[in-house]
Amino acid sequence: MKRVLVVLGVLVVVIAGAVVWHRFDEPPARYVVLQYADASELWRSGDPETSLVRQIARELATRGSLSLDRLRQDGAVVVTTIDAKAQSAAAAAIRDRAAGRAGLVAVDPASGSVRAYAPGEDAAPDRAGGVVRQPGSVFFPFSAAAALQEGKPLDQGDALRAVRVAQKAGVPEYADVEGTRTKLLDGPEGGLRTLDLASGYATFAAEGVHRDAHFVTHVTDVHGATLYQALDTPQPAFDRDPLRSKEIANQVNEVLRKDPACGDDLWTACRASDPAEVRHAWFAAATPELSVSVFAGEAGAVDAGLPKAVWEKLRP
Repeated sequence: MKRVLVVLGVLVVVIAGAVVWHRFDEPPARYVVLQYADASELWRSGDPETSLVRQIARELATRGSLSLDRLRQDGAVVVTTIDAKAQSAAAAAIRDRAAGRAGLVAVDPASGSVRAYAPGEDAAPDRAGGVVRQPGSVFFPFSAAAALQEGKPLDQGDALRAVRVAQKAGVPEYADVEGTRTKLLDGPEGGLRTLDLASGYATFAAEGVHRDAHFVTHVTDVHGATLYQALDTPQPAFDRDPLRSKEIANQVNEVLRKDPACGDDLWTACRASDPAEVRHAWFAAATPELSVSVFAGEAGAVDAGLPKAVWEKLRP
């Protein structure tokens, strides 16, 4: 009997050891958590990836050399620039005024932080950052700034110079559009994204100072160590001389504030696309606190006033 008990004891020890070894052999489950700017949870690994999550992942890969898969190995917290209330309001504005068939991006001119990114409610396309279309008359500020650089009337800006101005203001030469490297503003038929337009108008609202539009503030590991930190790199956009850049921006802002589309708001600079120029619709508006761009329509006639109606829903 004693011998049986000894054998059973040995078996228990062996089995227990095997269980412990098995537990240590398997790495613990780790998560990547994306947070809103107020530290509330936006997304965690295992949840479906949205267009916003994919934009954040692209930024982490290009600016921080960090992939979600790599972060998932040890666990990480990604603090984003997205304002939870603004994001909710943007999604509601698109749903209520455009039946989900529009895209909206809001950028803080003072920091370049993307505060809201609403791609529309369809599974595809991402109308905030995955659709490239001709800007039409909402491109006016860049053309006007190009004219002022050459001492010409605001309606006589050189097209090639206007593209360079737009790039200095925040429109990248190339962008990852749904996994494809795409050249923006490529010739007379060139286009840009809703995200780019919001970033460009933010530069005018910041009186000629450009800050890169970005989705991520910082990334920490599970122990709180910083893995990535966004840098603030303000640059004068319209002239090497910051005072001249400010002067050009404010001259353009003065014209934009007089646009009838802005109504009687003396602090808002805005522009709406002309339906005679493009078969989709744009509206861009900016104050020192927020730059917002709205895109609607894929093909055929659309309601030219729809983007402005979405913006009116969002504005405080």
